[in-house]
Amino acid sequence: MDTNTLAIYIHELRNQCLHIQTAYDLFNQAARNRAGSGILYGGQLVLSSASQISSILWPSRARARGRGDSLRSVLKLTEKHPLNDRRLSELWERSDEKLEEWIARTKGKQVAFDFVGDPTQLGDGVGDDCIFRGYNPNTRIFYLRGVAYNLQALADAISDVGGRVNAVYKQLFPEQAAREAEAAARAAEAQKAAQEQAAQQQAAQQQAAQQQAAQGQAVQQQPAQTTGQADAGADVAQTAAAQEAPVPIDLTDGSENGGAQNDGAGETPAKKTRTASRKAPAKKTAAAKAPAKKPAAKKPAVRKTAAGKKPATAKADSPKAES
Repeated sequence: MDTNTLAIYIHELRNQCLHIQTAYDLFNQAARNRAGSGILYGGQLVLSSASQISSILWPSRARARGRGDSLRSVLKLTEKHPLNDRRLSELWERSDEKLEEWIARTKGKQVAFDFVGDPTQLGDGVGDDCIFRGYNPNTRIFYLRGVAYNLQALADAISDVGGRVNAVYKQLFPEQAAREAEAAARAAEAQKAAQEQAAQQQAAQQQAAQQQAAQGQAVQQQPAQTTGQADAGADVAQTAAAQEAPVPIDLTDGSENGGAQNDGAGETPAKKTRTASRKAPAKKTAAAKAPAKKPAAKKPAVRKTAAGKKPATAKADSPKAES
């Protein structure tokens, strides 16, 4: 195998190892969050890239065995390796026909799809061959079309191959490998700093929540001692407001009735009393204008006529005028 061909295969093997690492990260994150769909998706991604590596290093066809021998010789891999598994290397070959075969094998049986948990919980009628896709967290076994794959053993095997591939990659691409190593180191430092910052923020939030909870408990246990303090919380502010305002006002009633009931329940009686006392002088002024009409009633003509003709009538009229 020439150097250029070797470099291409090594480059592809390295990429598949990186893909598997990303798939395991996704799988582990989903497992921590108890996300069943993420667990199954991440596990199947692991099998996909692992199948690519297995088929490149241990090809099943005779015409490609020479390529496999050359690559394994460079990487110093033996035939007895966990990735040298025909079920793994041929995982996606004739996948539609394999699905039909699985359906035929499990006909009349109870089967399980996308199951995460202990298969024994499904009952005695469901065996490993009846699980189309699933994962057992107790044994770390991933099932696909009734075939069991140990993800932990698979991770160890990929780590072994990945270390060998990286060593050859550095020899073939020294400058590029150095740049990638520096970039990876910077990314790791940035990720570490981000994690530390996130941890600090989370700790600060937890501390603030604890302090707020402690203050809330203190207000509930000793309301009399905390009344009047500006930073004692909403309950204390309401207590102080109730002490300062002897007559509370219901804003809801005021909004519905135009403020009439609010004013009646509050300070309106004093306003009504003052308004009545102010309007009273107007009535007195009207009464004071009455004497102006009485002088108008004393007509000189009436008195002269009364004095000339009827003295008795004049005497009767004069007391009325005086009154």
